Amino acid sequence: NVAWPGRMQKLMQGRLAELAPKGADIWLDGGHNPGAGVVVAEALAEQEEKNPRPLFLISGMINTKDQSGYFRAFKGLARHVYTVPVSLSEAGVPNDELAVRATEAGLTAEPVSSVASALMLLRDTWDGPAPRILISGSLYLTGAVLAENGTPPT
Repeated sequence: NVAWPGRMQKLMQGRLAELAPKGADIWLDGGHNPGAGVVVAEALAEQEEKNPRPLFLISGMINTKDQSGYFRAFKGLARHVYTVPVSLSEAGVPNDELAVRATEAGLTAEPVSSVASALMLLRDTWDGPAPRILISGSLYLTGAVLAENGTPPT
């Protein structure tokens, strides 16, 4: 059993985790290409079979990746996508453009300013069962989330 920070890592506590809806199941994964999207979507589909929860994505990506290809794997699984900027890379896709890529892949999406903003928006507007949240799309985003959450890799 190997622990690899940012690969299907569960965020159970921390500054960002505290902003999420109560009881949310939060996952962080640095996957950023269509193949990774398929693997992560399959893992989340297995979780969905065992413990059904609505899935929301919070994603930021860089411009060298196939954004629509990544998002396609989540069609029929994710309820909504919040797209965020990747501030640690000059190659970050603007969040409004990334929302268009998610929409092209058959998902509903909206740009927000940050992961924290997405979590707070979801907390303040979602009135259904405790959601499952996947924060994904970039290793840069993964590193930033771990740092902001106060849970950097050791």
